[in-house]
Amino acid sequence: MAFALISFILFTSLIITIIAYSNIMFTIMRLPSAKERQKAFSTCSSHLIVLSLMYGSCVFIYVKPKQASRLDSNREAALVNTVLTPLLNPVIYTLRNKQVHQALRDVLSRVKMQK
Repeated sequence: MAFALISFILFTSLIITIIAYSNIMFTIMRLPSAKERQKAFSTCSSHLIVLSLMYGSCVFIYVKPKQASRLDSNREAALVNTVLTPLLNPVIYTLRNKQVHQALRDVLSRVKMQK
């Protein structure tokens, strides 16, 4: 019963997310400018990376059949879901900032000059 309920909740939210992103993609494809489409796809791709990590680890934890060494593999998947995904969010979204891009370029050029 728990397996069926977890699967229903997880896959229902996944299907809703896929439908929403499909609609977003169709809307993006109708944008007149290639630059606008590239910027919109860039935003969506960062969201999709985080979502795929989250859904992937959830499916791995809750939907796979029972195994003898399940506890160890669940710990790793839970670590991805509770640590890696929240850590990636600020990194992904700040890399879209032009000032952060410029700061990274400055740091990299200083490192190259020191060598």
